Amino acid sequence: MIPHPYIQGFGFGMMLSVLIGPVFFALLQISITRGFRAGAQIAVGTLLSDVVVVGSCYFGLTGLVAIHENQRLLGILGGLFMLVYGVYLLAARPPASPHDADKISEPVSGGKGLLVVRGFLLNILNPFTLVYWLGLSTWVSALPTYERADDMAFFGGTLSAVLMTDLLKSYLARRLRPWLSRARVLWLNRITGLVLMGFGLSLLLQVFWLKRNFF
Repeated sequence: MIPHPYIQGFGFGMMLSVLIGPVFFALLQISITRGFRAGAQIAVGTLLSDVVVVGSCYFGLTGLVAIHENQRLLGILGGLFMLVYGVYLLAARPPASPHDADKISEPVSGGKGLLVVRGFLLNILNPFTLVYWLGLSTWVSALPTYERADDMAFFGGTLSAVLMTDLLKSYLARRLRPWLSRARVLWLNRITGLVLMGFGLSLLLQVFWLKRNFF
């Protein structure tokens, strides 16, 4: 018996959730240092970017992205954003004591939507996000047994699985907060910053040095 498209999509979403990318490290760092609600905002931003990418792929709006020059622009923007965010984390200073962590449960500047925007940009400016969803949407569209409603159910299952697992990661990371010290937060920021800078440099290297096409 073939599972319902939503169940199939949910399974694909669970597989996607185990992939480790820049959003994964940002989600953990934000959740540990600022709490579950802040991590949930990153997760919502990631979900919104996935919805935009899935809609673009499914309805054939990726023709512009398939152009080589646009791929390079996407890679440059993504690489620079990750580099800047990584440098910001390296320069960030944690509160004087773990008890002061509650005072930074929200961003110091900007509204609550700032972290949503951060999660959105980290995910949508990563070309490999588009690679995954483009491949998956092409595969789903080619299934002879799927109607439009089945496609929507499949992607609904995929996206709900990604959101659920991101929220779970944020919640579990939040449980580590009582064991934080200023030194540990500092090292967490440094490690996350270096990882994000590594992703950014890798993207820029592929654009300028390897001349790689992402699709």
